[in-house]
Amino acid sequence: MLPWLSWNRNFRLLAVAVFGSGIFFGVQFALFHNFIVDRIGIEAHELGYMEALREVPGFLNALFMAVTMLLSPPLLGGVSLIVMGFGLALYAQADSFSAVLIYSFIWSIGFHAWLPLQGAMSLFYSEGEEKGKWLGSLRSVQSLSMLAAIVLCKFAVDVLEFGGLFQIGGAAVAIGGIALMFASRQLQTEREPRFVLRKRYWLYYLLSFLQGCRRQIFITFAVFALVKVYGTDRGIIITLILINQVVVFLCSPLMGWLVDRFGERIMLSLSYIGLTFIFIGYALLKNPNHLYVLYCLDNFLFVGGIAMTTYINKIAPKRDLKPTLAMGVTMNHIAAVGAPLIGGLIWIKLGYEIIFLAGGAIAFITLIVTQWMKTQPLLASAEPEVAAD
Repeated sequence: MLPWLSWNRNFRLLAVAVFGSGIFFGVQFALFHNFIVDRIGIEAHELGYMEALREVPGFLNALFMAVTMLLSPPLLGGVSLIVMGFGLALYAQADSFSAVLIYSFIWSIGFHAWLPLQGAMSLFYSEGEEKGKWLGSLRSVQSLSMLAAIVLCKFAVDVLEFGGLFQIGGAAVAIGGIALMFASRQLQTEREPRFVLRKRYWLYYLLSFLQGCRRQIFITFAVFALVKVYGTDRGIIITLILINQVVVFLCSPLMGWLVDRFGERIMLSLSYIGLTFIFIGYALLKNPNHLYVLYCLDNFLFVGGIAMTTYINKIAPKRDLKPTLAMGVTMNHIAAVGAPLIGGLIWIKLGYEIIFLAGGAIAFITLIVTQWMKTQPLLASAEPEVAAD
């Protein structure tokens, strides 16, 4: 049976929104690095500044969750997706570093408001105890739409150019946001705190921080290195991202099932073992064909997002889920602001290889920290916390 036939109405509307966000990221991932190098002429340190500023709204996730006390998650999520679309469409007008900087910041505000909302709504709208399966299905939906967007970019970029495709991506995610506004707004079964910082979630916060370091290093500099150092043209970049999304689309349900079957600690451990070697290889190997393979392998090891969400779902009561997810994203972005700034300066002074060796060290440290994970629910009686209502 086709999986979407068993989805409830709310989960289907969420899937439409996720599909729109996939179009957004398919266009952005496929075109952005060639756009900023070929059209704008950005250098490594400028990319570091841009990525750092783009991640600043991640600090506001706890605030975004507080706003859901006034605006329901589907409504706030819909507005967030519309803002994302507006920012991406503005790239069509960009002709300078400062313009790209401003437009990236605009869509980033929407994205960072959307990120924890998507995780919370996917848990609330899914049914049963096997949440990994539902989250894996959503990941497949996003991968399918990214795949469609990348194929469009590959065959239409010479006709529509960067500007036309950025506008299509912006319109698609905005339509997804409008659809989400029709989902049920009754998510809470009990009153939720607006802000939560609990000692018992320290491992989740630490893993989110380390994941932010590792993730941002690769997202910021992996494709940029291929374009800037090896002169990889946009056709090859689009093909690489196309391959990645085919793999993610096909394997996301399997990864969700594996998380449910073997647990978060085992799957995260396997992921970070692989990532450690990928970063080291990216630093030491000089043949671009080898780097293409490593880039695709990194995107295959995407289990972290699913495992982290199911982990906090197991150890936190429902009233803590949205604010704790938001705090995790905030911790993630504390690292994500610093990593590109420092990485851009390291690139200029020491070369790009040192950036990826540092990423390998961070992946190895995360592997060690992961071994402390336990998923038994904790009793609410022992709650050293900071919580504001």
